[in-house]
Amino acid sequence: MERRLVKIGEAAATLGVAISTLRKWEETGELV
Repeated sequence: MERRLVKIGEAAATLGVAISTLRKWEETGELV
């Protein structure tokens, strides 16, 4: 399986959350 990197804005839009939410999830270990 090929892995594709996405920009944080693209990931946030796909998930329907703010970029700051993704950053917080990363800091708290909820996102790896």
